[in-house]
Amino acid sequence: MPPDRQFDYAFIAPPQYHGLWKRALQALDTNPGWLVEDAWVIVQIDPTEYEALELQNLDEFDQRKYGNVLLIFYEKLQSEAID
Repeated sequence: MPPDRQFDYAFIAPPQYHGLWKRALQALDTNPGWLVEDAWVIVQIDPTEYEALELQNLDEFDQRKYGNVLLIFYEKLQSEAID
């Protein structure tokens, strides 16, 4: 079933230390139809949880650390235009 709406921003801040942020991010990466073309996904985790992920439709472009909080910013990769 295709998404019935799209979002400009998705904020992922699940309970920490269970790897849920990775599962949520991978679910969005697998189903990019939930995101508008220039969408951002922002993940909030403890810095010790960070792990670089191989994603197909999202690209990490920034990180911000505030004490024990790490914000990771991803952008949706642009679809290639088909001529």
